[in-house]
Amino acid sequence: MNTPKYKKIYDHIVKLILTDEWPVGSNMKSENELINFFGVSRLTIRNVLNILENEGRILRSRGKATLILDKLLQNKKQTEIKDFSVTLNADYKLIDVEVVKNNLPKKFKNSSSLYYITRLRRLKNNELYLISRAYIPIELIGLDVNKKFFKDKNLLDVLINKFSIKIAKSQQELSAINLNKNDAGLFKITQGYPAISNTWYLYDRSNRLVLKDQEITIKPLKVQNYYQ
Repeated sequence: MNTPKYKKIYDHIVKLILTDEWPVGSNMKSENELINFFGVSRLTIRNVLNILENEGRILRSRGKATLILDKLLQNKKQTEIKDFSVTLNADYKLIDVEVVKNNLPKKFKNSSSLYYITRLRRLKNNELYLISRAYIPIELIGLDVNKKFFKDKNLLDVLINKFSIKIAKSQQELSAINLNKNDAGLFKITQGYPAISNTWYLYDRSNRLVLKDQEITIKPLKVQNYYQ
């Protein structure tokens, strides 16, 4: 069976990222440049970019260059677990924003307090798909930030577009966990049920940690893509 064209291009781009030929923190080629580079249609390139974005390898913003974010799954344990956190009309819903003491001093160095942001993500049928608990150092964006900045938005977009934070690299940690009582209640499932914890660490150009986001899900989703 022949490998679909989009899959060959996807594999090629991932290899370029993993070998640092297209380094993390740099800008991805434009759509037109990718079309010429690979000699394929715009539909195929957009299809590949959608997959890369869904996996967290790139960040696309309207009117701006696409940023290469991460060597996905290059973590200490070299795990093969993949969490396909895909946008399926499953936007984030802000639950709460708190200011908490920095209990992660080895991660957030020289920060006294952190914003602790709790969000949920639901699928089309209102079924809970993901619980997100994120931390941002107060020194980074100030103490008087209105909660509306975080309301139902992608936190990476908030940091980049609202506060002009330059993201240079990210790290990912994936592990199998058992749901505690609180999270099991949110999923409406039995305590101890197996789940996946997917934690992202994003750093600025000074190698300062600017965001930690732990995402917990019991249903990793994989997008099946049939365009060629």
